[in-house]
Amino acid sequence: MSPRDTTQVLGAICAEAGFDLASVKTSVLARLQLLAEHTKTISDCVQMIARALDVFRYYETTKPLEAFSELERRIVVLGCLFSDIGKTGPGSADASGQRLIVEMFDVEGVRDETQPVTHFLSTYFPADADERIRRFVALGLDPGISIREFWNLHSAWTLEILETGGVPPEAIAAAATHHLLDDVNPDAIVASDHRFTRPFGDNTAFDRAEKLIVVLDKYDALRRRGRRTHDQAVAWLRDRVEHNLRFRGDVEFLTLIEDLDALARS
Repeated sequence: MSPRDTTQVLGAICAEAGFDLASVKTSVLARLQLLAEHTKTISDCVQMIARALDVFRYYETTKPLEAFSELERRIVVLGCLFSDIGKTGPGSADASGQRLIVEMFDVEGVRDETQPVTHFLSTYFPADADERIRRFVALGLDPGISIREFWNLHSAWTLEILETGGVPPEAIAAAATHHLLDDVNPDAIVASDHRFTRPFGDNTAFDRAEKLIVVLDKYDALRRRGRRTHDQAVAWLRDRVEHNLRFRGDVEFLTLIEDLDALARS
């Protein structure tokens, strides 16, 4: 998307959630634009939000007593929008560093998640792999970590960027914990009782709103990048919850998955 298109689309989304995108720091907006120009990340976020709005309407129609509150809607929409801003690298990354990290995340279909970053860069960027490794090290990162470990860093970077970026605090925790089902808990902000370990405005715990973001994020990844059918994606989500020690049998997670399935069939 062009800068103008990105601003218009994201601005409209934020306005629907009662937030003025202009309140976000220009450095954060620049990172969003970088993702929009070089990856499918922002279009994925927009798709997630569209599906979230469908879920909200589904609840209003089929079980109004359980409809999502205004705060929950705000958390989900803004959490979806900003969840992957960490794919631009750490908060201290300069323009070159941000571009490097964005281009690494733009590579899809990587099968061997255990390969070190050095091998990944040599495979997918053979023309200037050594230079990219140098820039990676300059960011304070170890090129010997696995590509999976690298991918997992983006949640912590999302938290770091957003905490000083002008984003509503209730959305920050939701955005940063969108991989908690993968046991990625940046800065241990979710305690064992699922409450947040520090203040995030009116958002005090990892609950239904955050879980919907997780479900939508996984579903989108499974359908587009994983090329799975709807039935396969839903089955994968159920299995993932049941094999996670922290969330096995979690009623909110399983209900959201069932409702996403029912919505798709309605």
